[in-house]
Amino acid sequence: MPKVRIAVQDPDDDVSRELTAEFLADIGERYERSGTTSAPALDLSELRAPDGTWLVMYDGDDPIGCGGLRRCDDHSAEVRRVFLRPAARGRNLARTMMAELEDVARRRGYRRIRLDTGDRQPEALQLYRTGGYHEIGDYNGNPYARHWLEKDLAPRPGDVRVVARKYDGRLHWHATMPRLGEDEHGVWLGATTHTPWRRGAEPAVFFPVAHVVLIPHEGDWVAAFNAAPHRTELYIDVSDRPVWHGPDEVVSIDLDLDVVRRRDTGTVELLDEDEFDEHRVLFAYPDDVVAGARRNAEELLAAVRAHTEPFGEASRPWLERMK
Repeated sequence: MPKVRIAVQDPDDDVSRELTAEFLADIGERYERSGTTSAPALDLSELRAPDGTWLVMYDGDDPIGCGGLRRCDDHSAEVRRVFLRPAARGRNLARTMMAELEDVARRRGYRRIRLDTGDRQPEALQLYRTGGYHEIGDYNGNPYARHWLEKDLAPRPGDVRVVARKYDGRLHWHATMPRLGEDEHGVWLGATTHTPWRRGAEPAVFFPVAHVVLIPHEGDWVAAFNAAPHRTELYIDVSDRPVWHGPDEVVSIDLDLDVVRRRDTGTVELLDEDEFDEHRVLFAYPDDVVAGARRNAEELLAAVRAHTEPFGEASRPWLERMK
């Protein structure tokens, strides 16, 4: 299966011009009956570094979408010309592109991100609203727009960055989630279908159901509990002991092995033993790490099969909060 990737490109190269022409044709078709047949003019230099950026999304080698970012002022950036080819729609890739643009804006030091849209792009408006954007007044005088929106890029109070790294230190899965609360089992964090998860530097992905993550007070693991109807009810990453770096970041070393429980059958499985065997040689896991990971996996398998808390009903009230 081709892999989706996002590349920084020049907005005036051949691929970008082709995508932009399709974007403008799409806008023209949507608005032709309203008398609006063109999008506002755009200075392409504004979509280049250091203040702006232009991204092209690929599925394998095939360009499937684009999106840009330009400077509004010292603190604000604006999203421009987000577009997906029709064959790429319905896969949450527009949300992936938005997450990438927001990350670029954060790295450039912008505190907020803005955009506008018309009244004949309901799917775009829904994307923005569910992605955390709220309506503001007309900030750019665009005569074709009917909605102006903004999102604060700063972390919210109570947000926690969850980071998993591999044994060699490279970044693995990571996301930022709100802290829901704490009980005798650990700290519970929440994620919706709009929460971006990233593996290393890859584009964001979005899980199809709400879920909660448990960072245990004691234990060499991190657990995710998925809401119905997801087939996997419980997914536990075997790791070292998660370490808190202040109240807003927790880091663990992922040791490959995973314990899962399937919702439909109740089957409990141990996954990725082949990856564990490969990495223990590649990264030279010490003998005590190998033995500890295997012992930990066996103990987790037994606890999950027995529905020993927190792998029984403990997650239920926390998942209820995500509805």
